[in-house]
Amino acid sequence: MSEAVGNSRFGLHILRDAPSNARRPIDVVAVHGLNGHPFETWTQAGKGDSTLWLKDLLHTKLPGVRVMTFGYDATVLGNTSEQNVRANAGSLLAELRNRREGDDGGDEDSDEGDHVGLNGRPIVFVAHSLGGIVVKQALTLANKKKAYKDIADSTKGIIFFGTPHKGADAATWARQISDIVQVALHRPPASFLETLERHSPDLLKISEDFRVFAPRYAITSFYEQHATKVLGTVVVGKMSAVLHLPNEEATMMGGDHREMCRFGKADPRFDQVWRAIRRSSRGVC
Repeated sequence: MSEAVGNSRFGLHILRDAPSNARRPIDVVAVHGLNGHPFETWTQAGKGDSTLWLKDLLHTKLPGVRVMTFGYDATVLGNTSEQNVRANAGSLLAELRNRREGDDGGDEDSDEGDHVGLNGRPIVFVAHSLGGIVVKQALTLANKKKAYKDIADSTKGIIFFGTPHKGADAATWARQISDIVQVALHRPPASFLETLERHSPDLLKISEDFRVFAPRYAITSFYEQHATKVLGTVVVGKMSAVLHLPNEEATMMGGDHREMCRFGKADPRFDQVWRAIRRSSRGVC
């Protein structure tokens, strides 16, 4: 029940489709973070076996789930893309709208064509790191643009993994994602790291704009428990990873910044995640 993963890591990929007779259909849309990958970010590697939990595990707990993952160029070194957070958020919305329009199979010229995706299928976004900033920007745009009304209205919740809502030191980010301290410090990226700096005007604007719409969504914010070895500290501290909203559940997640969103088949941490997705799919209580 899954769509084959192509060679390109960019764009929206279906990892697993939902059964046509699903009782509780849910669209889960995953968005990776800085220097991330639409498949590898969510994969726990093992001896002779790797688990992409979005594809391999989630449907065992939520049988009606359709899982998608969005890839964009968020590499730090050698990144020649001119796309920023807003542009990538727009691409995410456009591709998700096209995918959901295909659900109805109606005449695009009919009245029903103006209400695509109204099939009772809620959306839950799952985002790691910078991906959470992209999702917040996407939902802000969706709430402001009529073309994306279905996405704005159908989104019920967001699961954040280590998202730096208040930013993080750019040098820390560069060291963490490069694993080559000297190279990272001498060749910092021009776009994403600047956005993620503490007190960044772009980050502040994205956060302020999103707070208007945030009460509409059930939010779970996982913050990392363990320090990244190369740094000796966590990458995104609790104060930055938590929005401090009434409709938010903040929970510590075992693992460092990279490993906090990777789960194997016998990983007890996965229980927290699938249950959070299920709760979020019901919206704000």
